[in-house]
Amino acid sequence: MRSPGPASARSDERSLLRARRDRERGALHGPSDVALAYPSPYRAGMSSLGYQTLYRVLHDHGIGAHRAFLPDAWEPMALEWPQPRRQILTYEAERPLSDYRVVAVSVAYELELAGLVRLFEGAGIPLLAKDRGPRDPIVVAGGPLTFSNPSCLLPFVDVLLCGEAEALLPEALDALLAEPRRDAAIAAAADRPHAIVGERTPGEWHPIPEPARAPHELLPARSTILTPDTELADMFLVEPERGCSRQCSFCVMRITPGGGMRLLPMATPLALVPEHARKVGLVGAAVTDHPELEPLVAALVESGRSVSISSLRADRLTPRFLADMQRSGHKTITVASDGISERMRVLLSRRIKEEHLLRAAHLIHDHGFVRMKVYEMIGAPGETDDDADELIRFARELAKIHRLALTFSTFVPKRNTPLDGQPFMGVKPAEDRLRRIREGLQGKVEMRPQSPRWAHIEHLLARGGPEAGHAAAAAVHAGARYADWVRAFAEAP
Repeated sequence: MRSPGPASARSDERSLLRARRDRERGALHGPSDVALAYPSPYRAGMSSLGYQTLYRVLHDHGIGAHRAFLPDAWEPMALEWPQPRRQILTYEAERPLSDYRVVAVSVAYELELAGLVRLFEGAGIPLLAKDRGPRDPIVVAGGPLTFSNPSCLLPFVDVLLCGEAEALLPEALDALLAEPRRDAAIAAAADRPHAIVGERTPGEWHPIPEPARAPHELLPARSTILTPDTELADMFLVEPERGCSRQCSFCVMRITPGGGMRLLPMATPLALVPEHARKVGLVGAAVTDHPELEPLVAALVESGRSVSISSLRADRLTPRFLADMQRSGHKTITVASDGISERMRVLLSRRIKEEHLLRAAHLIHDHGFVRMKVYEMIGAPGETDDDADELIRFARELAKIHRLALTFSTFVPKRNTPLDGQPFMGVKPAEDRLRRIREGLQGKVEMRPQSPRWAHIEHLLARGGPEAGHAAAAAVHAGARYADWVRAFAEAP
């Protein structure tokens, strides 16, 4: 069968865009010179609470924004590159991304750099800031990655904004759009607090600024558009709190500006839920630490809505809360252990004990949930096979209480955390540890490990500077297989 030609592919993509747009509720319209781009496909971008919030904020501010996303076909980690260029169109105007004066990009984590490279090059936007001319878009970037190590973004951006952007982004765009000349516009935007110029001159960059803190009156972040075409289909997302006071030693959430939690009274998120939203997601780093979580969930369930929560702590589960979650339609309850033994949890300041997890397992069983899922993290500094053996023993004990699934990630040290600078355990040792755990569990517990190879690449990006961004571009150009990434970093200056 002959593959579709370029014209047919463009027609199919426009049809897909229109079909998705027709299924949306809450999209905002109006002219704009700003494209709000996401370096992952539509289903991921539209599940991002920060992305949806900034979309609404820019419209409220009068600047407006049109959305654009990485094409679905360009998502795989390994992908022959370059692919044929295509007009990446915005959802509001069906206008090519490369035609906008400003392209604002939100980057969530290190591995999205592959999508950033593909998005710009595929759309015909010069990838490196140093190569852009007067007619090219001005690229402004920010997002969750800026809380740890955004240095790898510097080769690709004209302006980098660090931290919470509800107030920062509109102010920077006001300054930028007021200047007709490109260089003056970039300088004006980068002159704002928490902003710097990218690597527009090879080898020249500025220190990363402190992350911004959004004013309390601009909280909470919340969904603007509901759509069935996302990871969280037709779910309205809202924050009942922001930040975390737990201060686990491996977690970037401890970097939140000002520290601690910013709580909102339960009446605030309740009042923001639209009448037509039948599913509500409560999002935050420590939602189960909210003192009004139980009555908030109960109120949502009583209104006939289902409720999902982004993070549950085993030591905060109660019978009333689980009864409401079960009424809400949930079949699995997920909690985090992170450290794989009691000793490791103490070392990581995790403050979750076996007794909390055992009690959680009994409660989850007694309330009729199908499964208990526990997040684990291997490879933290000081971990040994003895810790893995303790996990095996304890997981088998939990599995006797209730059906159990373990999801494993591999520890990646992040900048600005107490474990900054610690080594990555290595792909082979990580695979060996996962094998040891799997063999010890003997099929009695479901295991869902994430690839240690991609954790290794995340580590290389997380510890690097602008040279890591150049290595990411070289890896994508070579096909973005694991070996391509390793080779690109080995050859980087």
